[in-house]
Amino acid sequence: MSAEINEPALKKQKLDPDNCVKIIETEGDVSSSVKEGPSESTALSKTEDSVLNGPLDPLAYTKTQHFTSEIYKICIENVPKYVNAPDVRKFLKKYDLEAVKVKRAFKTSFAYVTFRDEPTRQKALQTLENVQWKKNLLKVHCAEPDKNPFARNEARGDKKLQDCRSVREKTAPLYQMKLSEQLEFKLSEIQGVLNNYKNLLKRSWQSGFPEEHYNFSISEIKQSPVLIGYRNKCEFTIGKNTDTKEEICVGFVKGSFSLGNISIESPDECTETCSCIMIEEVKKFKDFLATSTLPIYDNIANTGVWKALQIRTTEQQDIMITPIVDKRSLDSEKLEKVKCSLKKFYSEKQNCSLFLKLVGGKEEVAHIDGPEFMLEKLCGYNFQITSGSFFQVNTAGAEVLYQTIRETARLDDKTVLLDVCCGTGTIGIILSKYVKCVHGIEIVESAVEDAKKNAERNKIKTSLFMQEMQSQQFLELSTIFLNLPRQGLWRLSIHRGTGCMQMLLHV
Repeated sequence: MSAEINEPALKKQKLDPDNCVKIIETEGDVSSSVKEGPSESTALSKTEDSVLNGPLDPLAYTKTQHFTSEIYKICIENVPKYVNAPDVRKFLKKYDLEAVKVKRAFKTSFAYVTFRDEPTRQKALQTLENVQWKKNLLKVHCAEPDKNPFARNEARGDKKLQDCRSVREKTAPLYQMKLSEQLEFKLSEIQGVLNNYKNLLKRSWQSGFPEEHYNFSISEIKQSPVLIGYRNKCEFTIGKNTDTKEEICVGFVKGSFSLGNISIESPDECTETCSCIMIEEVKKFKDFLATSTLPIYDNIANTGVWKALQIRTTEQQDIMITPIVDKRSLDSEKLEKVKCSLKKFYSEKQNCSLFLKLVGGKEEVAHIDGPEFMLEKLCGYNFQITSGSFFQVNTAGAEVLYQTIRETARLDDKTVLLDVCCGTGTIGIILSKYVKCVHGIEIVESAVEDAKKNAERNKIKTSLFMQEMQSQQFLELSTIFLNLPRQGLWRLSIHRGTGCMQMLLHV
């Protein structure tokens, strides 16, 4: 199945890998890369250095009234090689230490941890020094806050780092290829991943590697029925267009957060990913922002309110609009005015669900007007979608995907199916009539509730959705589906689920 989607940077296009690292937002809303070692630094001239100590100070966000855990940060060295961020959190809890944020780059020897206050940081420094973790003796010291990449780049003046790709190139890197060339390229990429996996297995095998079991064959990629404007969900950034000097722009980021250089560009040309409905709604929301007395969010000064716009649509032309705001500068009176102004602006829009997402601290989502959910039809079933629901972004493509899953899994009336990271329950509900029963497991509580409602709505009585499973339930399983988030699956979960497993499918 294929449609041109948000691909990672491709070696074939010789893109700078620094433009493609994963971004994590701190509590101060300063973007920083997880590809981090003990403090990266770029040499700056004396003139640039003097600018950094002025209004473009890259640590200015730590000196405001807004909370950021970056000022309560430590570096733990000699961390065991294969330990991940959740492992670090679990280890800290043994010593009654609650981390706000953990950064752990894979296979490095260090981890960065931030805390809620200075007393907790001091406790961590005293408690963890020379503590043994597995065979490693830990070393701990205070760490500097992450530097705001936007302020650093502004200080470079004419030497600013830039990413010159258009938003169309960033959202659909293969758009200039014919569809047949895209499919051929993607097939080659998948084959490369499998070959690399096989080589890794060989290196870890002591002797007698069963080569015949790892001759991977790849079937033909199945094409999505919809190739243009296929996404049913997009999130658009609000900011300035530095090329046209527009003070208010809603669209995609042209540039790189990690380089500290971004400009917001309209999605008008991004027809591969965005539907005409979405593009039109982006323009309307820009008109709304022009009437607002509240400022858009400034990534350099870390001030402002309007940050982004999330839009979801269905095949039935329903729409869900969710503006995203930084709540730290909004008191209850201002927040109420924001809600009222949005409700008034969209009061005449039909089939519209209106929400407001608040970030800058604990995330909250407030329902403002219209239905509290949308219904999307998928493979003949109706699914309830809320503002935070996970749902396949290509509805028509998902139908092809689920049909392929059913054909591959060889399901029958004796199959006990486990859907891991089930989201709103789409896979389990659609396949329920082909199996004995379905267990869906999902860590997000609101998604579990949506899955239960979807099962009830579709009169499915053989599905059970939950946040965790009992040990005896694992013993009944015969088939496991993994539809995982980017960080993957906790390795202990794999061991628990494979006892009686006959088939595992990674979706």
